[in-house]
Amino acid sequence: MVDTVDGAFEIPGFSLDEVFRITCDNYRQCLPWAEDYNVIINVETHGPYTSNQEFMLRLFEHFDSPYLRFNFDTGNTFISGKDPLEFCKTFRKYLTHCHIKDVSPALAAAVRGEETGIGSSEVPVGGGVNADNIRAVIRYLQETHWDGAVSIECSGTDENTRQSLDFMRSIVAGG
Repeated sequence: MVDTVDGAFEIPGFSLDEVFRITCDNYRQCLPWAEDYNVIINVETHGPYTSNQEFMLRLFEHFDSPYLRFNFDTGNTFISGKDPLEFCKTFRKYLTHCHIKDVSPALAAAVRGEETGIGSSEVPVGGGVNADNIRAVIRYLQETHWDGAVSIECSGTDENTRQSLDFMRSIVAGG
């Protein structure tokens, strides 16, 4: 699997339809290679277009390819002002990879609904304002028997990593 994003900003002077056409042209060139080499291209929620549910649905339905899939990010979806569980449910059938990321209260207060992505969580997973959403997403994925890859994304201090793993283990174990 390889992950791709759309960048942090809208392209000035381009309509959503123009961006969609360009996006399709790009994936049309990449997908034959992905198929030849059995590589899944995951589109991650990280920018203005990938945070747009209608745009993303249109993209996945346009290609209907097992080689173009979805990398869901709980933190990016939350910071963009969306409901992570509802976003995940919308794209469940395309989901192959999941980034688990929390958001600090200060960051959420400063940029939620204005930004579309963050590099990693400064707080441990489970230690921020997105913890309940993460619990709900993991439970939903368990209930639907999802079998994909999960990555924890937090600032890599020993303590953040330990707390994030403890939190995730408690959810996976049914806590």
